[in-house]
Amino acid sequence: MKTGEYLKAYDRAEAGLKSFAGDKQLQYFAVLSLARQGAIEQAQRLYDTFGLGLSGDVNHAALGARLIKDRALAAFSSDRLNVFLQAAQRYEQVYNSTQPPSYYPAVNAASMYFLAGDSAMATKFAKLVLSLCADVEPNYWALVSAAEAHILVGNNAAAIESLRLANQYAEGDWSSIASTQKQISLITDDQGVLSALTLPRVIHYAGHIVSAPNVSGGRFPIDQQDRVIREVRLMLDTLEVGIGYGSLAAGADIIFAEEIIKRGGELHVSLPFSVEEFKQISVAGSGPEWLERFDYCWEQSTSVQICSTGKYNGDDSLFNYCSLYSMGRACLRQQHLAAPLSQVVVWDGEQTDTVAGTYTDRQTWANLGRDGHTIFSSPVGRPLSRGESGLLGKPKVDRGLSNKKPYSILFGDIKGFSALPDAQLPLFVERVLGCIAEVINDIKETEGLDSVLMANTWGDGLFVVMKDTNIAAKCSLAMQYAMSKLGDSDTEFENPVELRLGIHFGPIYEIEDPITKRTNYFGEHVNMAARIEPITPPSQVYVTESFAAQLTLSKGVNYKAEYVGIMPMAKNFGELGMYLLRESSFSIV
Repeated sequence: MKTGEYLKAYDRAEAGLKSFAGDKQLQYFAVLSLARQGAIEQAQRLYDTFGLGLSGDVNHAALGARLIKDRALAAFSSDRLNVFLQAAQRYEQVYNSTQPPSYYPAVNAASMYFLAGDSAMATKFAKLVLSLCADVEPNYWALVSAAEAHILVGNNAAAIESLRLANQYAEGDWSSIASTQKQISLITDDQGVLSALTLPRVIHYAGHIVSAPNVSGGRFPIDQQDRVIREVRLMLDTLEVGIGYGSLAAGADIIFAEEIIKRGGELHVSLPFSVEEFKQISVAGSGPEWLERFDYCWEQSTSVQICSTGKYNGDDSLFNYCSLYSMGRACLRQQHLAAPLSQVVVWDGEQTDTVAGTYTDRQTWANLGRDGHTIFSSPVGRPLSRGESGLLGKPKVDRGLSNKKPYSILFGDIKGFSALPDAQLPLFVERVLGCIAEVINDIKETEGLDSVLMANTWGDGLFVVMKDTNIAAKCSLAMQYAMSKLGDSDTEFENPVELRLGIHFGPIYEIEDPITKRTNYFGEHVNMAARIEPITPPSQVYVTESFAAQLTLSKGVNYKAEYVGIMPMAKNFGELGMYLLRESSFSIV
């Protein structure tokens, strides 16, 4: 649970219950792990089945209140008041049963009553919280609970003072600060209050590769290095940067990385392919000094992500995919922390029409309408190509295969299919597969015929390739909604049928299949996508970080992906961070 591997925690709790049936603490961990995955409906079913609300344990009772709170946040606006009231009443029960009295259930009761529209009860519990917090030694949670209570009684000035003091006790726990900000944003939109807790700025950084020592000119001349370093350092100080996402090529990338490390910040590195090949193509040509600097930054990085296990093979789309991944990771982190977000690039000012590069990255970010800053590399003379600047030339590409293109890749299957008797298979095809087909056809009608590039089934298996992550999110959640309605209305199946969906985003080959004579899709990222669905809870949609990251770069997106933890993929395919896909109106606090 502490490492965030909630699926593993659930599996272990379930395994323990086979030997210790009825153990309330194992039951508690099973339900809590599901709740933290975002599988609220499944968690609620287990909570009720286990009877945890009747156990008499305060933590078990508080978990029941938390599940109601999650349901309220996920509910449609017309239903929310009633569910918030239920959550408030449950937290009040927990408070009344806790000895000595605790400010934790009291402050949650206060906020839930406020959201339910009962200002009198909200004020009553807020005053209790202030009294309880005054009697404890100052600590982060007591201070932020007091701040929440101050807001509810109308004293925002005192709330700001309490939150600023809480910064001193946070000890760099940015996750807790982010959680507090989300909680407080439910009850106020006062920017003075919301900004009182300080979070570091998240940036996506990018820039040109520096020319070799014996080469004059270039898009980032070596004689401009010292000036660029000074300007990068000043920019990071001015923006109060604490977290950076980008790659690690010689020149601008490594300069950004070094300065973030010096600041004691988090450095999150993404490479388009293997470390050794990347060093050969994007670092070595600038000189041995840059190889040493690369190794230092690599060792000091907070996290590293290799975007593709295949070789470069002259395919610049892999660099673009890596840049999109880094941008998306920065956006995801900003969403999680509710921190300020910017892009900072080192650019020579020349507009290009290449698949990948600093200008492409800059334009992608600008098209999102996000904050961006430029440090000019002041090129001298004609800009040089990658080969001319001392880096290795691009390898020959076998044009017998198409270059890869990044697409959304969906796999699904139906839980309960294998238990269906043979006589019910025609009904399954008609009702279940027919239901899914209707959703795909609706997507094509509303989003365009080319929005769904391919859709195929085998048995209960589903394979769909789509161009756009926003469309893929819309399609997958529409499938789940249609399946839920099918389950409500159709009682002809002996066992319930539930859909599991997994989605990934990555560069794949688009090639005519010589057997079917139709366009088909191949590659390591197709294989990766196929390993997600088996670990997805029924009736849910799990997506990879790559998909979640790309989703943040879609304009007008109506969906969000919330992190649920590191999970082992099917068939020993390794581990990946998984995200639960939801409507954007839902938020777990």
